[in-house]
Amino acid sequence: MDIKESHELRWGGMAGIGALVVGLIGRLVMGNAPSISDSTTTIAGYLAAYRTQILTAALLFAVALMLFLWFGVALATAFRRADESSDTPALVLAGFVVVTVIGFIGVAVFAGMTYAMVANPPLLAIAAGPYTALTVMGGIAGVAMAATFAAVAAAILHTKVFPKWMAWFAIAVAAIRLLAAAMVGNTGGVLAPDGPLVVILPGLLTAAWVLVASWLLIREHLPLPSAGAKPVMGH
Repeated sequence: MDIKESHELRWGGMAGIGALVVGLIGRLVMGNAPSISDSTTTIAGYLAAYRTQILTAALLFAVALMLFLWFGVALATAFRRADESSDTPALVLAGFVVVTVIGFIGVAVFAGMTYAMVANPPLLAIAAGPYTALTVMGGIAGVAMAATFAAVAAAILHTKVFPKWMAWFAIAVAAIRLLAAAMVGNTGGVLAPDGPLVVILPGLLTAAWVLVASWLLIREHLPLPSAGAKPVMGH
């Protein structure tokens, strides 16, 4: 692997870390968002009071999604270089593209909805409807994330680009994401589409996997300090 190729994958790993950092900042900027079980008045009040923060967070989430896609491209590239005859790199890339597109649509619609409703106050009377719909949409989108991580796990087991335990970790993330998506029928409590077990737990596990994978990409594909240096991934 030449230095140019090494830098491509290294920057992909850095993009993965960047996606986590920017996404976290975006979530903090949004403040304490109401639950879908809260009253229309509460949801409308949040949108009106946090309009600027929501629009700012939407821009940050858009940046985070682009960085996440870059990370996914780096993963797919690493898998493809390990075995150009395998279909798994294409599946991984397709998964990251689908997740990113869904994320962009959700973020853009939420920002547009907030802007329109605050600019036209009578629309705030129906704020709970689209707010809840977007939350449920995000929950169902977990199926796409689960499929992506399942493809990643298959690619790891096939190419051995990452240690085998990263494949099992990815399978665990996929399973949790799929279970979380199955909770969309609940209307309240910890298992609601915006409940802590449905949002926070899958989010933390996903972030942990991305963080480790990003670090492995950076460590493995930096120019080696010496001829006898031992690579990280697959060992």
